[in-house]
Amino acid sequence: MKRVLLCNLPFYRLLGSHYNGNNLGIAYVASVLNHNGHDAWIYNADFMDRKEYENLKGLFSKFQDYTEYFKNENHEIWEEVTKKIVDFNPDWIGYFCYTANVPSVDIVSRKVREKLPFTKQVVGGPHSTLDRELLNKLPAINYACAREGEYVMLDLVNGKDPKNIVGCVSRNKLGFILHNGDAKVLDCDALPFPERDKFWGLTEEQKLTVDVSYVVTIRGCPMRCNYCASPYSWKRNKTQYRSPDSVLAELRHIKKNYWNRHKEYDYSQSANATTKDKLLIKDNTMLYFVDDVFTIDKERVKTILKMMIEEKLDMSFKAELRTDHLDPEVCKLLKKANCVRAKIGIETGSPRILKMVQKDETREEIIAGCKMLEDAGVPYTAYLLAGFNGETDEDLDMTISLAKSIKAEYYSLSILSPYFGTKMYFDLLEQGFPLDKQPAEYFYHSSPNLMVNNTISKEKLEEYLSLNEMNKGKGYI
Repeated sequence: MKRVLLCNLPFYRLLGSHYNGNNLGIAYVASVLNHNGHDAWIYNADFMDRKEYENLKGLFSKFQDYTEYFKNENHEIWEEVTKKIVDFNPDWIGYFCYTANVPSVDIVSRKVREKLPFTKQVVGGPHSTLDRELLNKLPAINYACAREGEYVMLDLVNGKDPKNIVGCVSRNKLGFILHNGDAKVLDCDALPFPERDKFWGLTEEQKLTVDVSYVVTIRGCPMRCNYCASPYSWKRNKTQYRSPDSVLAELRHIKKNYWNRHKEYDYSQSANATTKDKLLIKDNTMLYFVDDVFTIDKERVKTILKMMIEEKLDMSFKAELRTDHLDPEVCKLLKKANCVRAKIGIETGSPRILKMVQKDETREEIIAGCKMLEDAGVPYTAYLLAGFNGETDEDLDMTISLAKSIKAEYYSLSILSPYFGTKMYFDLLEQGFPLDKQPAEYFYHSSPNLMVNNTISKEKLEEYLSLNEMNKGKGYI
């Protein structure tokens, strides 16, 4: 038996906020290891035991503070995280890695290497899949996982030769990178449910405040939006759908073991606004279907929703949706099954930009889908994005007018960050944008800076950002 620590390193904490949800990427890895005789725990360094956090406006204003953390590798937060990992005394460490926290993995893994020179360190997650040369940027990391890492990690911990593990990236004796292709596509129904109990470094009381109600029913996304990393990290033609029976079994498991636990505060991302600049986290237990598009297969999702209704699960939930994958029946079922928030990726109201980014969705479909949700009484958040290359004031004005024409409960605003590994990223490189020369922390979607756009006026951008004022005070969930 090996002791394994799966780590979600600080990101939101560096912005004055938090992430107290259960990271399913490492939770599934931990579960597979534990079901195969090892002792695997989850360490979420983004957990914060506080009642107030920055809201979206605050996250924009904290971007410069965020970049400062990486200039001081001896900052107390890096020392704290290193100590927590060292105190666990792991045989193996796994790090979940997005592009924006590559510097965090680098700093922490080097510090850990100094303290625990014989402990093996592995990196996985979206950036590990998209950047096959990642080990060249992370000298203290031993191995990387390409795509689904559950059984890559199990093989490593079991002592299998890395050169013989499909999906494992390693180094040879000369330090050159060795690639073994992509990890095999997994049967999602055959996986054990993700780990929801073994959280390292938290008191028993704090463990009750971890939001363990995240559920994934689909791995991947068949859409082709060129600004999104999901089709590239999962592969569009490899989208996997869990059966409705498997999904309902997990919902029953959550309700039986974790639902409505007594707690004064739930430090999840569910929140109620108290002031313009702060969020007060209150008890708001709900499921979160974290699929890229929960309703991508409408007949399948109708079956799941009908099963939830027939079993009278009475579990409130939120889910990510696309408006062109809705119909009146889906919306009515969402309402009846107790969907308290649909999260709609609108991005832009400009038909020209929608076509340019390969959204395969029209302005008319967006408006119609929002109207269907409104008619069914399903509250929704509208996700909007500005700063595409070549986007003009006129384009952004169409986004603003669309936002004002719909009845969203909340408007989540972002500035375009061309994520590493996406089609947009490589297209912009070809057009001369020096994205490959930027530090990883540059790829952070709440930066207030226009990264690849010089055609939107300051005044129009401020008008876009002022859509925050339309939020109805019911919180960002």
